[in-house]
Amino acid sequence: MSNSPNFKIFHEFIFCFDILKFSVILNSGMKKFFAFSILILAFPLILFSQERARVHNIRYFSSSDYTRVVIDIDRPVTFQEKKLIEPDRVRIYFDIDNAKVFNLPPSIPVSKGYIKEIRVGQFTLKTVRVVLEFAEVVKYRTFTLYSPFRIVVDIYGERKAIPKTTPVSKPEELTIARQLGLGVKKIVIDPGHGGDDPGAIGPGGVLEKDITLDIAFKLKELLEKNSDLKVVLTRDKDVFVPLEVRTAIANSERADLFVSIHANSTRNKNISGFEVYTLNFTKDPHAIEIAASENAVSSKTIGELESLIKKILLNTKKEESINLAKFIENNLIKHTKVRSLGVKEAPFYVLIGAEMPSILVEVGFLSNLNDRTRLCSDVFRTNIALGLSEGILNYINSFGKPSM
Repeated sequence: MSNSPNFKIFHEFIFCFDILKFSVILNSGMKKFFAFSILILAFPLILFSQERARVHNIRYFSSSDYTRVVIDIDRPVTFQEKKLIEPDRVRIYFDIDNAKVFNLPPSIPVSKGYIKEIRVGQFTLKTVRVVLEFAEVVKYRTFTLYSPFRIVVDIYGERKAIPKTTPVSKPEELTIARQLGLGVKKIVIDPGHGGDDPGAIGPGGVLEKDITLDIAFKLKELLEKNSDLKVVLTRDKDVFVPLEVRTAIANSERADLFVSIHANSTRNKNISGFEVYTLNFTKDPHAIEIAASENAVSSKTIGELESLIKKILLNTKKEESINLAKFIENNLIKHTKVRSLGVKEAPFYVLIGAEMPSILVEVGFLSNLNDRTRLCSDVFRTNIALGLSEGILNYINSFGKPSM
């Protein structure tokens, strides 16, 4: 039997209708009164039988020209959004259906960036309204993520439009970045997982979160030693950092590159090697499985991301991400002597909304004995860091400008 809200509401109204019919059939005034009383008592139960979703947290990450707001809700909901422009202020509001405010202050001040204030309140009995207030007109982009459900709003000031990449119709054509010879000054390295999220776990208690953090430290040291790059880590200890926060860190830091480091695991223990991913939708079952694992969602949820990914890709550095991935792949082969499973595409949450060329590297499979043994070796992890470092620097130098 269906458990959908519409199905339940339908049967609840049938129940009401049956009570009304019962009251008409009864001739006695007392019996009519009794039936009517039952209906009156049942109506509040019917009205509140659909438990409302809880809007329980609102987070923001802000820089001078970029803000990401995340609205945390304990289950998937529908919502409407609208932008209101007035002479002295601009507001974006979100009406969240069948929801209630849970342990949130009515106003959340924002210390920097274009956004001035975030307000939240119970607009109607079953609607929560979240208002973002600005001093001037802004550009913004909204999308949803799952497990847990959250509404993500990326806000860009008028001086910083949502980045766009000119489509390349011929292989030999250069992206705008290459035409301008843009240099790279800052890179954000993202060690996957951490804290209560161990990531993949290999036999013997080998944890993905430990491997990725160690490689990130080694990579940071190599890049700072061999270039003038400023390197920022999304985490520098064993702590949990939500996926949407990692991208927000890169955007807030105004990074020029974003590299997320992970280790694989799959049911097929014979698969080994490394993979380099860029953001896109895919029909490849293996890539979907890996993305679902890293996103901590089901494969079905991954399928629901297709329209979002297609929309996001209109505003990302897609070509440069692929170029970066190829440089990384070639240099990982050179330094690790491990086979590459290729440069691939998949809808990873951690890459969604990144304003710079961004990739995710799966450095090996903890589910495979040979890969796991290698990844437990400090020498091998150093070689991975060497491959990543040299790939990044070769990519930067391919612009015709050395790293600054």
